[in-house]
Amino acid sequence: MKNKSVHEGYNCFQIHLNALNEVLEAAQLTNEPALVIYKSSARQSLFYLQALARIYKETHNKKRFEKMRLAFKMFEDQLGKIDYYDGFIKMFSKNKAVPKSIIQNLKQHYDIELNNLNELLLEHNWINAEKPKINSIQKELATASWKKVEEERSAIAKVFIKYIEEIEYKYEIGILNFNDLEHGVHEFRRQLRWISIYAQALNGLVQLKPIENSHPSLNTYLTKSVLESPFNKMPEVVSISKYICFQSANFYALSWMIAESGQLKDEGLITVCLETAMAEIGMSETETQDLLKKIVGNTKRSPKQVKEEMEVITDTFMYDAKVLFRLKRDIFRELSN
Repeated sequence: MKNKSVHEGYNCFQIHLNALNEVLEAAQLTNEPALVIYKSSARQSLFYLQALARIYKETHNKKRFEKMRLAFKMFEDQLGKIDYYDGFIKMFSKNKAVPKSIIQNLKQHYDIELNNLNELLLEHNWINAEKPKINSIQKELATASWKKVEEERSAIAKVFIKYIEEIEYKYEIGILNFNDLEHGVHEFRRQLRWISIYAQALNGLVQLKPIENSHPSLNTYLTKSVLESPFNKMPEVVSISKYICFQSANFYALSWMIAESGQLKDEGLITVCLETAMAEIGMSETETQDLLKKIVGNTKRSPKQVKEEMEVITDTFMYDAKVLFRLKRDIFRELSN
C-alpha cells in the first residue's frame, strides 16, 4: 500500500501491518496457527511495528502508541520464547554428547511456549475474532494527528538522538552492565539493535551516505559480512524528498557490534540453557559439570568469559571508535541542513 495522499508515518505502519495480517489470515485457516506464524516472517514485522510505536509515542499521542507497542511486544516476545528452545533443540540434536533426556526437556518447553502462543492469539484477538486486533489498531492509526512532513522528520531525528543519549548515559553510570547475560549482554545488544530496527522500519526515511575516507578507528568493523548484510540495505526511497542520513561506516560499525554481541550472548546462553535443563531432569552438580565439559569443552566461551570480552569490545566501541557519538553527530548535521 502506497498512497501519497496519506501521511508517511501512516503508510509505514500499513506496510508492516499488511505483511503481518497476511500471515495471520493464512494461519487461522490451519490447525496449527501458532506453528505457521512462528515459521513465517511475522516476528520481523512485529519488530518493525514495535519500532514505529516506540518512535511515534515520543512524537504523537503517547498513550495511544504505547498501547500498540505493548500489544506488538507481547506477541513478539512469545515468538522469541519459542525461538529460544527451537534454536537449542536444533543445535544440541547435532551433538551426540547431549543426552536425549535434555533434548526431550527442551522439546517440552518448546511445546508449552507454542501452546502459549496459540492462547495469546485467541485471547488478544489476533485471529478468529469478531473484532480483530488488526482492525482496532487500524482505527487508532486512522484517527491519529499526524504531523507535517518536515516537522515529523525533525521530531523523528530527535527521537534517535534522545535514544542514543540514553544508551550512552546508562552505560556510563553502570545501569547497562554485563553482570549477567540476560539483563546485561542481551539488554545492551537489544538497545543497540533498536537503532537499526528504527532505520529499517521507517520505509526509506533513513538512508546511508557512502563515505570514501571513514575514520581509521572504524576499519575493524567494516567486514565482508557486515558490508553485505541485508540489515544494512535501507528501503528504497519512494515518496520522501528529504531524509535522515547516517554515514555508512558509522552504521556498519553499529551493525558489527550488534552481530558480535549477539554471537557472544548465544555462546554464553549455551551453558545457561544446558545447566537449566540438567537441573530440571534431576542431575547433580557433579554430573552437570562433567557433562558440560563433554558437550561444550573448550569450543565455546563460558558466561564469565563472555561478560569479560563483551566489556572490552563495548569500551572500544563506545570510547575509542565513538560509534554512538558519530551516529548522533550525523543526525545533528542533518537537522542543521
